[in-house]
Amino acid sequence: MARRLVGCLMNISEGRNQGTVEAIAMSALRVNDKPAADGGCRASVLNIFSDHDYNRSVLTITSTVEDIGEAVYQACVSAYEHIDLSRHEGGHPRLGSVDLVPFQPLSVGVTLQECGDIAIGVAHRLASAVQGSASFLFGQADRPLWRPLAQRRREVGWFKPGVPFEELKQDVGQRPSSRYGLTAIGAIPYMMVINVTIDTQDLKFGQQIVKTIRGRTPGGLPGVQAMAFAHQGQIEIACNIMSIPHEEQGSGSSENADSSFKNNIRTGQSENCGSEGVYRYGEGVYTRPSVVERRIQELAAEGGVRTVGSNVVGFTPDGACKLAEQALRTGQAMHWKTRTDTRM
Repeated sequence: MARRLVGCLMNISEGRNQGTVEAIAMSALRVNDKPAADGGCRASVLNIFSDHDYNRSVLTITSTVEDIGEAVYQACVSAYEHIDLSRHEGGHPRLGSVDLVPFQPLSVGVTLQECGDIAIGVAHRLASAVQGSASFLFGQADRPLWRPLAQRRREVGWFKPGVPFEELKQDVGQRPSSRYGLTAIGAIPYMMVINVTIDTQDLKFGQQIVKTIRGRTPGGLPGVQAMAFAHQGQIEIACNIMSIPHEEQGSGSSENADSSFKNNIRTGQSENCGSEGVYRYGEGVYTRPSVVERRIQELAAEGGVRTVGSNVVGFTPDGACKLAEQALRTGQAMHWKTRTDTRM
């Protein structure tokens, strides 16, 4: 019987102490103490992506619908033990020592509702087990409002540095503390990421590019969320490529999307993203990372600036599913140790 797989791209506020990061990853694998029925493993950490400047890491944890909650719960408890947010320094926005916990279907047939149930369960377990921890919910875990991650981040102040923790509002747990902060926990379709570096130190120029390519901008790239950061003496355009569920393409049901963006979703394209630039998997529709990179190159060139590199730091959804299936079947729990490329 085929495994029903779920992924979690867990973002933690530690990217400089690799020993700490790997200890947290190993905690996710405690679920493997109970042997898998087929002789493989129950959970695998496919990759660890760490950035020194941002002081942030992403752990790609994969498991079955039955075991992913336990694996991620154990990793979060370990991260809370190891990371004191009050001492954190880094160039990336964050509100939590465990900053982001998104559960994402990998296998076709695994539903967002199932992932939402898992996310809610993990949020309440953490609140009970780690006194002083707190979380806000998003996506299919945010019931009955179903608000997307970007909206929830705006509402809680994730984009505003220096917000006092006592002013943050949690959905689950106690009032946020400076030790643990506030963790985002939710369920969304699989997300890809591409970071493109432009050869300038002009942050405002980078922010202009971000505004142009965002999906909620008329003529922008569907499903793309973006931010600009100073990074290693240049500017990095960090893009989340969110999937757009099929049921929203024809309905234009998103209350936060303007009419132009709704049309982009409906047609699967924009003036800068034709049908050949769309990637489909299961319930999701994505703008291809190559389209995002090309558009950033064009906009940078208009300002006399060149791009100097990019990292596609996300598997495609089907690629992640196939890799997870292979790792679990063959018992490669520490799969990240076999990787040499940049993936998330």
